[in-house]
Amino acid sequence: MSDHSQKPLVISYYTENTPYQLEAFSLIESCNEMGVEAEIEGVPSVGNWERNCALKPFFIRKKLLEKKRPVFWVDADAVFKKQPDFSFLSAHDISFREMKRFSHDKRFKYCSGSLFINYTPRALEFVDRWCDYCQQKIDRNEDLQFLDQVSLVDLIESGQQVKIFPLPISYVKVFDLDAREIEPGEIVIEHYQASRRFRHWRG
Repeated sequence: MSDHSQKPLVISYYTENTPYQLEAFSLIESCNEMGVEAEIEGVPSVGNWERNCALKPFFIRKKLLEKKRPVFWVDADAVFKKQPDFSFLSAHDISFREMKRFSHDKRFKYCSGSLFINYTPRALEFVDRWCDYCQQKIDRNEDLQFLDQVSLVDLIESGQQVKIFPLPISYVKVFDLDAREIEPGEIVIEHYQASRRFRHWRG
């Protein structure tokens, strides 16, 4: 199913008429500057910050099925600092960064801010299960905070069969972390985690 010569499409969304819209403009500009093929879309709010974030797995699945090619999700409050080379991901189903400093906290153990999903049967099955898991939480009106990351941990630790590649720090550098682990010139994608600045914004 997957064409290993096909580059991933960079995808993201932002909630319209919120501060994230301005963040997304910076991401779009950086993609243009680095020659990165990307589709970054505005979506209407579905009620609050938690529910808006919980749309991520569904948006990823929609793009996989529409484009029939690998995708690389990047949070809207990130920017590309260098032109990426995604070729090292092509033999794998998914790739994300494990945050070892948060190994005992399911909310942050796996960082989904940069996330590769290949167009393979196992990856598509994984995304289907990810969406189902999140939909159950939404339907039960459970705590949705960091649902995309908590659900990722739960699915991986349940033994879901996917070929995982650990995403390098350079592709998911958090702006105020990892300074000792990477030189500035090596950063490909930097995340600014606007949610910390916009906690008051519930739209």
